[in-house]
Amino acid sequence: MQSNQRTILIILIALFVLTGAGLVVTTEWGARTVSQSSAPLNVTQSPVNLQQFRNAQALSELAATPQEQDLARDVLRKTDHEVDFAFAAALYTAASQPVPSSPEIKSILERISKGEQEDSEVNADVARLTKLVAGAKDNQKEALTQQLDLAKSRQELIEDEIADAHEDLERAGGDPQRRIQRMVDEYNASEQSSGGQLDLSIAGKQGGSAVPASSSFISRAHAWYTLHSIGGRLNQEERAATASATAFSGTHDKLEEQLEQRQSQQKKSLADAAAGNAAPANSVAGPASSSSKTSDAISSYKSLTALQKRMSGLDNRIRNQQDLAGVYAQWGLLVASRRRDLLHSLLISVALMLAVGLAVLLTTNFLQRMFARVEPDKQRLLTLRSVAHIVTRVVGAILILLIIFGMPSQMATVLALAGAGLTVAMKDFIVGFFGWFVLMGKNGIRHGDWVEINGVSGEVVEIGLFHTVILETGNWNDAGHPTGRRVTFVNSYAIEGHYFNFSTSGQWLWDELQLALPVDQDPYPVAEEIQKIVTKETEANAHLAEQEWQQMGSANGVRPFSAGPAISVRPANLGFEIQVRYVTRANERHQQRGKLYLAIVELLRRKNIPATPPVAPSAASAT
Repeated sequence: MQSNQRTILIILIALFVLTGAGLVVTTEWGARTVSQSSAPLNVTQSPVNLQQFRNAQALSELAATPQEQDLARDVLRKTDHEVDFAFAAALYTAASQPVPSSPEIKSILERISKGEQEDSEVNADVARLTKLVAGAKDNQKEALTQQLDLAKSRQELIEDEIADAHEDLERAGGDPQRRIQRMVDEYNASEQSSGGQLDLSIAGKQGGSAVPASSSFISRAHAWYTLHSIGGRLNQEERAATASATAFSGTHDKLEEQLEQRQSQQKKSLADAAAGNAAPANSVAGPASSSSKTSDAISSYKSLTALQKRMSGLDNRIRNQQDLAGVYAQWGLLVASRRRDLLHSLLISVALMLAVGLAVLLTTNFLQRMFARVEPDKQRLLTLRSVAHIVTRVVGAILILLIIFGMPSQMATVLALAGAGLTVAMKDFIVGFFGWFVLMGKNGIRHGDWVEINGVSGEVVEIGLFHTVILETGNWNDAGHPTGRRVTFVNSYAIEGHYFNFSTSGQWLWDELQLALPVDQDPYPVAEEIQKIVTKETEANAHLAEQEWQQMGSANGVRPFSAGPAISVRPANLGFEIQVRYVTRANERHQQRGKLYLAIVELLRRKNIPATPPVAPSAASAT
């Protein structure tokens, strides 16, 4: 590895590591970790945990069916009640706790006390001046009014100072009740409507994410995964509610034990107080001791009342958490039922895909077995086997894709655009494919036919789905020997161009022989003998050709043709030329010509005529 390549590799690895670190930090877990580690220590934490309510809101938006939406609204109500209970407990706890003592708090309390005292004095002064202004004479009213305005301005300033002192006290932690009340007001303003009712309209806002958008496998799988995630969150919230109910129950039991202990102590204190009241009247310490015990009993009663209220609040929270766990359990059952139905439909889709694959496999095997029994000369069926294999697999692939991705919403438009695009992009391919069907038709070509395509002549050796292969021949009218070259054509010539097939349905050809005679020989007896030989050798083929031509002529309204041999005598240089025209099969042309040559040479030998090489200038198709 070169040095520059090594440097680029190191840079790429470093960028990859940094990107991975960024991905981790930007995840929910990473953000939570970073926020926890970098959170300032002096941030005041809320005494009420709203996470349960937030989770209920997030889950309520995912409720899809009407039954789930009803349960989601019930969950919202119960979690909202839990928040109310938690705020009430926090307010009561803050009210019952002693005010923290610190130099800052003491200074603020002194400011508040001094301000309240001044405020009361100013209020009394404002009330007095108001009465004087009401009963003053006209010459005294102006002066009294000015004094009243001055007193009111001072009163407003003192009230602002008191309010600021309360803010400072709250910020310093000396008024937890006020801080909690502010949180209650903020919660009510953010979570409840202006009419004071809980906003339940959020239930089902995003319910469509858990419902399949179509019947496709991907859509159902996505909905199933979403339901699986929702089910996990519901189970987590159910366990959290159950754990909260258990924790509240434990706290309730501890408070109940404390209540029993304090009640027993209270009974003992009441008995001691009663005994003190029954002491002799001349006892000096009697009244003072009795008053002290009575004060202790009152304080004890207040403590017992506080414990009892806390226990009642815990009873409500325990019952609410148990009900909430039950609602989450019902909701989880509904989600599990929907998830089970989606899983069932997914298994059906998988079964359909497997069935399509199995059908394609069985069809392919059946086609292989069926075409394996085809005789080698039936090449058309062998080519059809390739078409059947391709069509079977393409249809199977399309069906599987439709199961996976579903039917397009605009199927006609999609097919039209896809067809137009394929037609333009694959014009030659498509025309060549349909050209194969033309070639396989009645007026097409077959293996072994002698054809001429685009000026190239030869024998057809292969007809494929898209190409035709011929074995090129030389001047086949003369010898018809192959050159050994294979020429391939796209089958589109069958539609866009033209081709000549020199092999008819019976593969009949008009072949010609030419014979030269010297000038001293009478050509007519020789011509008669040659005509007899040709007629005898080609009689069977001529009869069959006439029958086929008559059938073709009667079907298309064409007059019948004669297939008998024709002979003509014409003068030539230094003698005469006898031309013989006869019908023969295309594949027997060379054998037939060889027999005729042999018979004609034998005739010339018998008549002592010099053997002039016969000539075969041309041959023509029978059609």
